Amino acid sequence: MMSHRRHAARMPRMLAAVLLSLSSFAAYNVHAASACVPGPNDRPETVMQGGLSLAERTVPGGFQGQWCGAHEVGNNLLLNESGLPRGSFGDVQLFGHCAYASMRDPSNLALESTGTAVLDVRVPSNPVWVRTLRTPAMQRAYSAFEIQKNVMISAFKDFGPSGNNWFDVYELGADCLNPTFRSTSTTASGNHDGWLTPDTNTYYGIPFGGQTIQQNPARIDVHVLDTTDKAHPVQLLNWNRNQLPAEVRDRLVPTRNFHDVSTNDDGTRLYLDLYGGNNALGGFPADGSGRCANGLLIMDSSDVALRRPNPQLHFISFTSWCDPQNDPAYHYFDPDFGDGSTAAAHATEYVIHENGKRYVLTTDESAAGLDGDWSVICRQRTFGRLIDISDETHPRVVSTFKPDVGKPENCTRIMTEQINGGMIHYIGFDDRYNMRLVFYAGANYGLRVVDYRDPANPKEIAYYKAPNVATTREGENDFTRPDPRYDAANCMIYTGWNQGGLRIIELTNPEYNGCMRRAVNGGGTLGGSGKNQVSFGLQAARADGGRGELAGSFELNDRDADVKIHIDTLTLLGSVRDACGTILPTVNAVQMNGTGTYNNAPASFRVCVQDSGQGGDIKADRVFVTCTDGCTYTKEGEPAGGNIEVVQRP
Repeated sequence: MMSHRRHAARMPRMLAAVLLSLSSFAAYNVHAASACVPGPNDRPETVMQGGLSLAERTVPGGFQGQWCGAHEVGNNLLLNESGLPRGSFGDVQLFGHCAYASMRDPSNLALESTGTAVLDVRVPSNPVWVRTLRTPAMQRAYSAFEIQKNVMISAFKDFGPSGNNWFDVYELGADCLNPTFRSTSTTASGNHDGWLTPDTNTYYGIPFGGQTIQQNPARIDVHVLDTTDKAHPVQLLNWNRNQLPAEVRDRLVPTRNFHDVSTNDDGTRLYLDLYGGNNALGGFPADGSGRCANGLLIMDSSDVALRRPNPQLHFISFTSWCDPQNDPAYHYFDPDFGDGSTAAAHATEYVIHENGKRYVLTTDESAAGLDGDWSVICRQRTFGRLIDISDETHPRVVSTFKPDVGKPENCTRIMTEQINGGMIHYIGFDDRYNMRLVFYAGANYGLRVVDYRDPANPKEIAYYKAPNVATTREGENDFTRPDPRYDAANCMIYTGWNQGGLRIIELTNPEYNGCMRRAVNGGGTLGGSGKNQVSFGLQAARADGGRGELAGSFELNDRDADVKIHIDTLTLLGSVRDACGTILPTVNAVQMNGTGTYNNAPASFRVCVQDSGQGGDIKADRVFVTCTDGCTYTKEGEPAGGNIEVVQRP
């Protein structure tokens, strides 16, 4: 249904058409064409995958949000000094128990809230904005904001030569709430996007806008810094497409910009998205009359990675996905994408699939998609692609993810029913080196989670569209913008909405949320001696290897306080997300919510446990229990006897 092979999508679409023809009522109540199965607490889309009806956008209080297979764990609106959302979300990065949220286009640089917010996310349900980094580049880093290992960089975003293309370097340590500032310098050109190599020693910056290469043959398309000495970055080289082989250069020259960049793990390959849309109806026109050239450029960057004298970038291949339909030899032509005139290639990420193959993920963007309005949404086609680079001289588009609201066959309905849409825009994933899930920040249609277990047949398994906030304009919905980041320790997705601040999202199906597959058992005593000891025991797990029904229990007997707790019904088992004393959301901890009795009276509880992972040495094991309804009781401590075991099941 979401592959570039259209015949594979016809059967479900034909079935949907039959169902819709049965009654006019069905047209407004059928579930969206998504593989996500709504759960009891979901609020699914009603009109179309990725679509939002006029009625849903204009309810009192504004759009109330929609979700399936995912829910919000925590949110910080990032309110400014006036108590309003500061808006203009740039990018988000994670390190330890900290999240960092940059800005795109701040309207007032003098405000103390303008800059990169540092948030304490030790309690994911309550992320706390601790401070704001306000060095020159941190004030408006946008997407040129990266963390590799313990190094965080930001580079000033601009739309052309600014005179001061700021570049900031910080180092992160155990106290990630207080990054160590190392340097501010300037780069050779702008930094609409950028990339820090995994070894932290090289930065690639991508300018945007400014003079075309026809106007200025010396225009910079990519600039490179040596960041080995974090206190003194050094310019290595500048590159533009005039250095490509003639036949490739001529194809790429009419396009104004590249847009995004990433590398492989050792930094010897560079992956560049060419922003090659042509005549995008007010969106992103290319200069001149050349044909569309959206595509992936692969360059050999070994000279840079190995610090060879006089380093150069060397051409390997260029793959475009918008050649004319009358070119029968063109393997990548997609009739839904057409001639590529409505969109431009936007983001690129290098990944290794769980099957061991190397791929590049890409997305598109368009002015119509960013607006999302029903009256213009059909003027664009923006999709997500998975590109096999096993043979890097001949990359192959394996599949294309296409939400229904972006498909041309739905345009009549979109216009008739005034259905707002969005676009594939930014990318995240669960594991760069063992990828299965991809997270698309889909502008007006929210966070879309896609399962690429079968690379040729991606399927959407969850989505989350945030509710409006105070500054969302009437009749619209807030949109998500940054690359979503995944924290494997707590199986949560960190992303942002332009007005709605930082949002932490969790998948609700244990097939896709490994933290829900954890099992826990154990017991022991807490403090005291003899009859004054607090004894406890617990066990909890899902059936079918962690993917089935949840069952478990918890018992506690506090003789000194005359308290007996019995939990026999569990409502949650997964990563720690709420306040649990000193227990943090790590790989060896779980949270259990449930109901039972407190001294034989009905009550509800939260229990968190931490496994030291040291077998019989239980010094670091920890248990926390608190009554959440029907009583007042909290106890935390390290067991003086027994053991707690948390097991991560595959």
